[in-house]
Order: sequence, then structure tokens, then C-alpha cells
Amino acid sequence: MILGAIVGMLVASFVVPPLLVWYNEPGAITPGHQTQMICNIPTLIHYTTQRLLLGQAIGAVLGAMLFLVIAGFGSASEEPAQAA
Repeated sequence: MILGAIVGMLVASFVVPPLLVWYNEPGAITPGHQTQMICNIPTLIHYTTQRLLLGQAIGAVLGAMLFLVIAGFGSASEEPAQAA
């Protein structure tokens, strides 16, 4: 289960940042011109860090559950040992 949590967290570390960039990217209002934004940097850093850590936690939980299910199916297919 720990292995699943670690794998889920690692996968989320690579998947979540591009999703955050895509989600927070401003729309192209005028084609060919860059959109100007005024933002509060500390709030933006807090928001982005919070979302990244939340994404990693969700990835860890999903990875742990997935590996738990896989381990359950693997152990269910094994026949119990016969007592001698």
C-alpha cells in the first residue's frame, strides 16, 4: 500500500503541474498579443502550492487504493496451502 501511495504521488507530481498551468492560463482575448494580468503574487503562490499538494495527496490515495486492489486480486487467485 505504501508503494502505491509513493507511485501515485510521483505520477501526480508530473501530471498536476501541467494541468495547473493549463487551468490558470489566461484566454487569448486579442490574437497575436499577450494578455496582460495584474495579480497578487503571494496569493498566486499560495493557491498554486495548495493545488499541487492537494493533487499529490489525491494521487497518493488513488495509487494506494489501486495497489491495494491489485494485491487483493493477486492474493485471491492463489490457492490456500494445504495443511500436512
